Amino acid sequence: MAKSSSSEPLPSSPAAQPQIGLVACVAFGVGTTVGGGVFTLSGTALNLAGPAAAVSYLLAGIVMFLCALSFIVVSTRAGEGESGYAPVGSILSPFWRFIVMWAFYLNGATIIAYLTVSFGDYLNEYFLPAAGTLVLALAVTGLVTALNLGPTAMVARAETWIVGIKLALLVLFSIWGLLQLRLPQLERPLPEGAGGVFSAAALLFTAYTGFNVITNMAGSVKDPRRTVPRAIMLTILVSGLVYLGTVLAMTASGITRFTSTGVSQAAEIVMGAWGGLLVAFAACLSTLSGANANVLGASEIMLRMVARGDVPPVLGRHTRRGHPYVSVLLLGAITVLLVVLNDTTFVVSVANVAAIIAMVVVSVAAAVLGYRKWPGEGARLPLGPAVPILAALAAAAQLPSLNPAALVTGFLLTGIGAALYFARHLQRGGAGTQLHANRQIDSLGTPLMSVARRSPNRRRGGRAA
Repeated sequence: MAKSSSSEPLPSSPAAQPQIGLVACVAFGVGTTVGGGVFTLSGTALNLAGPAAAVSYLLAGIVMFLCALSFIVVSTRAGEGESGYAPVGSILSPFWRFIVMWAFYLNGATIIAYLTVSFGDYLNEYFLPAAGTLVLALAVTGLVTALNLGPTAMVARAETWIVGIKLALLVLFSIWGLLQLRLPQLERPLPEGAGGVFSAAALLFTAYTGFNVITNMAGSVKDPRRTVPRAIMLTILVSGLVYLGTVLAMTASGITRFTSTGVSQAAEIVMGAWGGLLVAFAACLSTLSGANANVLGASEIMLRMVARGDVPPVLGRHTRRGHPYVSVLLLGAITVLLVVLNDTTFVVSVANVAAIIAMVVVSVAAAVLGYRKWPGEGARLPLGPAVPILAALAAAAQLPSLNPAALVTGFLLTGIGAALYFARHLQRGGAGTQLHANRQIDSLGTPLMSVARRSPNRRRGGRAA
């Protein structure tokens, strides 16, 4: 076995590690999903589709639900310690497994920038008006980078509380707004016509992608064939209800054009000034925790690609405590560049392109499983390959509604990853094997696993810890 990039002693074996339970999976899934999307994209969706933004959220949720079914049948075939993407390698080929992981890495890397800018928008408008959004976004980028170079125990303890607080405040706002919603407010004309509804749906696609963190942890989940499907479905259901409640409450405000801080803008009218401040506080918490969760998730994917030999080992270097400092610093640099670019709609669209590519590949893998009559242990779907095929087509159908420049950029970045993969394996004399073993991955000792295992409902040796 090749040496890892750290002299840290070999951690305990996977069997001795605490396994992740349902509550922890859902907390991470919802925490990652209900991030900046609800606080910033909701306003953008209403600007495009008016009250029909609720329909856009439903359309995006239905497409993501279909894709999630494909993820379930694939990820529940992962071996112990593997990510939920690993079975794609045996169903299709190692190259397509890499493309899924690379696309989700791109999705996470771009979403971090969007979340930090959203954090800066809310903090600047409601709490630190003299600082400026750019300065605050760059400052929080540095903070999130530093957090991921330090102890994960603090992150684990804080994550569940942050998820609870932001959900409670969004539910309060939703109920308050729904009580004031009147039928005439729902009958306003569509600002961009029917096309705006589909454009908003395509933009909102990334608002549901947080569930992939559960797929990433599938090999470390207690009883994954039961826990992973339940966690993914609960994450999409809870997130969808929160989104619908929020966008309807915003409609009740009567505002026809929202700024980047649209949820707080609506809360000021629906609930009063105090409501706007509360929602802004929740937005700051949510975008900060969402950015942190995406750094954790993207670094986890990078480490697993290193362990497979798909990317150079230098990208997997980590400290004696297991923190992948090269990957974290790379994500920080990418975030700074995208923040300075100052085009959040473009950034979100690129993230969507990457996510859609991954969704299509996973759905094709699930369709192959269905065609083969669902071999091996794992979840199954009715109608053979029909549902995964529908998922692949529905996901691909979102692409024409996205910004053309973002489409080109997303496919170009994916192509760069493919070139890196082939160059790497050509250099090493083959593809698809675990050419560079990494003890940190093999032992499940990564930061994401450490955070998840410190969350509620963790188990050790089959018993509650």
